[in-house]
Amino acid sequence: MIYTCTTNPSLDYYITIPSIELGSNNRSDMEMYDAGGKGVNVSIVLNNFRIPSVAMGFLGGFTRDFYLSFIAGYPNIQPLFVTIKDNTRINVKIMDNHNETSINAVGPKITDEEFSKFRSRINDIYPGDYFVLSGNIEEEIKERMIEIVKELSEDGVKVVIDSDADVLKRCEGLKLFAVKLNDSNIDCDVKDIYKEFLDNGVENVLYSAPHKPSYLFTKEESLVCDNQDYSLVNAIGSADSMVAGFIYGSIRGATTLESFKYANAASLATCMSNDLGSKEKIEELFSQIEVKNI
Repeated sequence: MIYTCTTNPSLDYYITIPSIELGSNNRSDMEMYDAGGKGVNVSIVLNNFRIPSVAMGFLGGFTRDFYLSFIAGYPNIQPLFVTIKDNTRINVKIMDNHNETSINAVGPKITDEEFSKFRSRINDIYPGDYFVLSGNIEEEIKERMIEIVKELSEDGVKVVIDSDADVLKRCEGLKLFAVKLNDSNIDCDVKDIYKEFLDNGVENVLYSAPHKPSYLFTKEESLVCDNQDYSLVNAIGSADSMVAGFIYGSIRGATTLESFKYANAASLATCMSNDLGSKEKIEELFSQIEVKNI
């Protein structure tokens, strides 16, 4: 089974307006809500592949039921969120002539009792399962989440981490199935740092950033995919789509190169769509993706 974990999910409120005038009243052209969170995005793309997953994390307050109503629209996602007292945050995304301005809330506080309930559910994850930890983690629970990652990796769970630089640093030396790097969690060229991750127990090092080539490094292979010639429609969730595509290839028994192609096809499908990439669009792009050995 695949488990995705978003410790601080959000109910995302999208607003489209012709232009923003600061200090004035602005009227929108369109509004919509969606379930946000990097781990949840991974589950949604896996759902589009018709692959089941369990979405974990924390939800609470008046936004909880509304959030779960969106998750219910994906038949291959099993929600396993711990109910908390505080409200799940609402993030505001303002689209203005193809520019996006985000106002992201801090989010709720997780009590010791609430975290203990989450901790008990980790016992249902077994060797060979996947555990995807995505997004920034609140400082008050970060150390305990790292302890969970350590236990799972030692038990033979395939752990994937797509989080901030501090989390990656604290997980140094753990046997991880994959890490997802970008320009916000590394401060140098990926080709100058990937060996450190491989030498410290990471099997697969993925890298992507907007309008740059993507890379995959393993002990045996170094691959690059240069797909920058496309019309960007939506960058939200493209990195999460890459993680989902790579896992999809891996569970199907694909080669490393094929899994990387699925990763790039999924990421590109999202970039070219108004929503997270569909299976049909991903499969179409898969046949067009070119991956080269470095």
